Amino acid sequence: MKKGVAVAILNAVDKASLALFTLILVVCVLFVGNAATAAVRGRRRELGVLAAVGWRRSRLFATALGELAGIGLVAGLLAAAIAVPVAAGLGLHASPGRALLAVPVAMAVAVVAGLAPSWLAARADPVSSVRPPVVAAGRAHQPRGITSLALLNVARTPGRTLTGVASLAVGIAALTMLTAVTVAFRGVVVGSLLGDAVAVQVRSVDYVAAGATVALGVLAVADVVFLNIRERAAELATMRSFGWHDSTLARLVITEGTIIGLVGSLAGAGLGLGGAAWFAGQLPARLLAIAAAAVAAGIIITAAAALLPAALLRRLPTAHLLAEE
Repeated sequence: MKKGVAVAILNAVDKASLALFTLILVVCVLFVGNAATAAVRGRRRELGVLAAVGWRRSRLFATALGELAGIGLVAGLLAAAIAVPVAAGLGLHASPGRALLAVPVAMAVAVVAGLAPSWLAARADPVSSVRPPVVAAGRAHQPRGITSLALLNVARTPGRTLTGVASLAVGIAALTMLTAVTVAFRGVVVGSLLGDAVAVQVRSVDYVAAGATVALGVLAVADVVFLNIRERAAELATMRSFGWHDSTLARLVITEGTIIGLVGSLAGAGLGLGGAAWFAGQLPARLLAIAAAAVAAGIIITAAAALLPAALLRRLPTAHLLAEE
């Protein structure tokens, strides 16, 4: 209905929900890409040997990408099988044909996430693959405590750290914006889009999507911490042999996860706060309290998620790792 210059767009609600569910796929791309990159780094010697025996870069690229496409195929089939009974339990209608749309979507997510790792796999060098992963000496840093050492460890893998930060920031931003609309604007925010008045209302399904995005972001942070532990297993074993207690090593790992959670929560809350204020054209005092609560929740959840990777420190085969070194 159009009267004068005021236009009400009823489809704005559906577009907002679609945007939230799209964020879930974005976090999935970051999650899969991070895991695939770590897998390529772990198979550095294997890929170098394949390149040495005559495998071309195009074949290495296709092999790595094909593995991820296969994972996407299995994930899509599982999603399609789960979608039908879940929809029936919620009183929704989901035909098998629509459920099968999860298969190409999952494969597309896996392929997009695997482009960069597959490119790294294709550039495997036979000579460098047999060399120990030693980097040139740079400026020395003397950590003065657990926090400063955790900061140095987080900065050692900036790409992986940024992936965890971005994954969590997406979820926190969506949750902050939805909470701001619900609390500060009583569930409905009215703004201006291209000169038209647009009303966006928050529904329960939007919170489900935002919650799923936050959960994936937290799992991404935990995955980053786990991959760091796996790659630094020999280093952690050496620290244990020098007298570091398991509780101290666990505190170091949890601090690393907390730092990633802090940065991701701050970035996400800032984006959500700015988005709600920009769209509505105002910044109520409640928005600041909501953003602070979102940051606190993000930090607590990520610190708790880092407990599981930290618990794996007790299972490190110290003698075996030191023998390999």
